[in-house]
Amino acid sequence: MSIPTVRAVVLDFGGVILHVGDLQKHVALAQELGIPVETLHKEVFDGPLSVAAQRGEISAQALWEALAQQWGLPPEKAEWLGLRFWEGIRIDYELINWLRRLRPRYCTGLLSNAWDDLRSMLQKLDIADAFDTMVISAEERLMKPQPEIYHRLLERLGVEPAQAVFVDDRLENVHAARDLGFRTVHYRRHDQAMAELRNLGVG
Repeated sequence: MSIPTVRAVVLDFGGVILHVGDLQKHVALAQELGIPVETLHKEVFDGPLSVAAQRGEISAQALWEALAQQWGLPPEKAEWLGLRFWEGIRIDYELINWLRRLRPRYCTGLLSNAWDDLRSMLQKLDIADAFDTMVISAEERLMKPQPEIYHRLLERLGVEPAQAVFVDDRLENVHAARDLGFRTVHYRRHDQAMAELRNLGVG
């Protein structure tokens, strides 16, 4: 029995394309807020307000307003808080450019547990064009590792699970994809992920 040909490459966003770049900027912001930098990261990436935004229950703007209030800032400082946080973030443009070069041999996709402003953020960053399909949890009202969000991705890409490679930094999301029949890469570092993608014949 032959192994199906890979036709699609799908990346997660946070932890794969987006990373903490300048930790000192976050340390400085946390000091201004009077909280540990670990608390800053946990609340923005995984806290209950962030998860509500990832589920589409609140907007990204409402998230920053609630975090501002939580940390003793007036509501009008919410935009400032968000901007200050993103100053410490890095985008892996090398990975984005690699993804662009895969087309038209492969379909490319994004599958991300993210807030409702991700699509516009990618357009502002001028990287939205790297993806043929974007499936974003806040828009779908579904989150990885729920199987249905993976099925929606496959339907929009027009491929079977075995024809898709999925890259994510969170093991629970990788395992969910693998259980559905995807080929998977657990992202830990850029060079490690690229090596595993090459081993799968992608590139």
